[in-house]
Amino acid sequence: MPELAGYNDCTGCQACKFICPKRCIEMRENDAGVVLPKIDASCCIECKTCEKICPAQNPVKFNSPKRVYAAWNTSPFQRNISASGGIASAIYMWLKNIGGISTGAFIDSDWSVKICIFRPGDSFDRLSNSKYSYSDPSEIYEEVRPYIKEGKIVVFIGLPCQIAGYKKTFGNKDNLYYVDLVCHGVAPNSYLRQHISKIEQKVGVRAAEMSFRAPEMGTANYYFTLYDNDGKISYAKRSIDGDNYNIAFHRGYSYRENCYHCHYARPERCSDLTIGDYHGLGKLQPCDFDNDNVSVILANTDKGNELLKRLIDAELVAVYERPVEEPIQGDSQLRHPTLKSKFRYDFEKYIVRYNGNFEMTVTKVLKNQKQREAATRVYSLPKRVVKKILRICHICN
Repeated sequence: MPELAGYNDCTGCQACKFICPKRCIEMRENDAGVVLPKIDASCCIECKTCEKICPAQNPVKFNSPKRVYAAWNTSPFQRNISASGGIASAIYMWLKNIGGISTGAFIDSDWSVKICIFRPGDSFDRLSNSKYSYSDPSEIYEEVRPYIKEGKIVVFIGLPCQIAGYKKTFGNKDNLYYVDLVCHGVAPNSYLRQHISKIEQKVGVRAAEMSFRAPEMGTANYYFTLYDNDGKISYAKRSIDGDNYNIAFHRGYSYRENCYHCHYARPERCSDLTIGDYHGLGKLQPCDFDNDNVSVILANTDKGNELLKRLIDAELVAVYERPVEEPIQGDSQLRHPTLKSKFRYDFEKYIVRYNGNFEMTVTKVLKNQKQREAATRVYSLPKRVVKKILRICHICN
């Protein structure tokens, strides 16, 4: 039997599922809600094609960034509704103009996040903004293959682990470009679905749409926002306001386990272009422009430089070259994976104990965190004060 990547390394790219000639691999959720591949032994012919294509077991080539840019979409509207500078939207617009194809993530009506194909004539509004949830790529491999064979220009946009899966599957053909997003981790989609259901019960309004970084709240403020059928905001909270999803995600509790062992959180990249929020802008070299809604672009290959030049020539992006080391120093995710805290270990324990119940798990983890912080404050006091507190507690008990 082939040995697929396990809990610590599998990213859920699903290249193994697509490549299997007998279609005997399916994706299943484990006790923590993490989607992992499972082989049906009854139909497996042990060709081990799934092992060979797995990027976790047979890594793709990495390249050091050749050049780095601060950049943004020249459309003020697209820049405003995007998570940072709207570079992905500029790529979609360029492809729309030339009849090319792209991939992107959208939030479906059941709150699952899916990878879809963007074709000329399609609206790319639903592809804008961040999706802090595992996105299902199960249909994209089959959908995009005919366009690749036709010789159409195809730009894969996705997380670096997804890009690795695409590259292992489709290779480095002349008509393919790969663009990865700087990623800190993804949470299992079941957590998002549970959280929205909990909010709907609490506020008594059924949600029709949601955003992780609502433009009307300021994309830099990370409001978890739900909208009703009339487009009105029914819920909007940040971590500081007590939103459990934001707390667990932005404190790094709730990611898939492989995110804490990420093979792609490094300066070298597996894509032609890397895009993301520009952290550290102006730290190594002064800049004379406003740093709101500015993206970083890492040009990692000659094809990446070529793609960027096409965007510039089409007047879809404004770019300013920056020191290569600036975003790498400014964003830890370009140096190493998110570190596991003791509260992540708590989360792992309780998510299984509570049968995958996200809300109960976060509540328990936060309670433990407050208790530990209180204990730390107490024991940082002078010994005589600590002894007095303990004596009072003993008397009260």
